[in-house]
Amino acid sequence: MARDGAKLLKIGELARLCDKTVRALHLYEELALLRPARRTRGGFREYDAGNVARIGYIDRLQRLGYSLGDIRALVERWEAGESPRLAMASVEVDYAARLDAVRRQIGELRGLEAELVESLDFLQGCHGCGQKNEPQHACGCCERPDPGNDGLTLITGLAAH
Repeated sequence: MARDGAKLLKIGELARLCDKTVRALHLYEELALLRPARRTRGGFREYDAGNVARIGYIDRLQRLGYSLGDIRALVERWEAGESPRLAMASVEVDYAARLDAVRRQIGELRGLEAELVESLDFLQGCHGCGQKNEPQHACGCCERPDPGNDGLTLITGLAAH
C-alpha cells in the first residue's frame, strides 16, 4: 500500500493495466520517463497512480508523433525549469509547434477523406460494360469522362501504366 492507502502495483500488473510490455516499462525507466513509487526491501519496483498517468501521457504524446527521445527532452526541460512559469513556457513552445503540425495533418487527412468519398461514389456508380483500358476512362467501363479531371487519383492510378 502507498502512504495514501492506494494499492501499489508490481511491474507486471502495471504493464497489463496500461497495455504495455514489461520491457517497454523498463525502457521508460532507462530513459528517466518513469520512476517507481518505491522499491520493496527485496528490490522489486512498485508503482502508483502517478505512474499510470505518466504512461498515459507518454502514449498520448506518441500518438501525436513524439518519439521517446522527444518525450525525454520535453520532460527534462519541464523538470529543469527554474520556475513553474519557465517550465510551462518551454513546453508551451513545443506544444504550439506540434499543434501546427497536427492541424496540417488534419487538413491533409480531410483531403484524403474527400478523395475516398468521391472514389467510392465513382466505384459504386460503375456497373461495368466489359470494356477495358480505354484511355478516356479510368476503368474503361463507363461513359463518365476521365476521372482524373475530377481529381480522383485513387481511381486513375489503378489504370495508369
